[in-house]
Amino acid sequence: MRRLVVIFALLLAAPMPVAAQTESDEVQEGLDLLTEGARRLLEELTEELSPFLRQLEMQLDELQAYEAPEILPNGDILIRRKPDPEGVPTPPEPAPEGEDAPIDL
Repeated sequence: MRRLVVIFALLLAAPMPVAAQTESDEVQEGLDLLTEGARRLLEELTEELSPFLRQLEMQLDELQAYEAPEILPNGDILIRRKPDPEGVPTPPEPAPEGEDAPIDL
């Protein structure tokens, strides 16, 4: 009877390494699939977002042409344009005429 128990235990233990190996292979295959899926997702996002990112980069470059905003005591906010690199300031834009014209103090 003891021999049967030992043989039965050996037979049960024998497939364990095979099952563990199969499980490990399945886990590795799953990780490979996840990695491939993440790579494809990032590639597609990069393709879709690249025009937006280029436009954003151009707008950020334009922001460098302005000084930091300045808040006046009356609450107005001024954003001054930086002088041109040659040292020649840009000409001021003509002031609008009529009721909407700003008041110089």
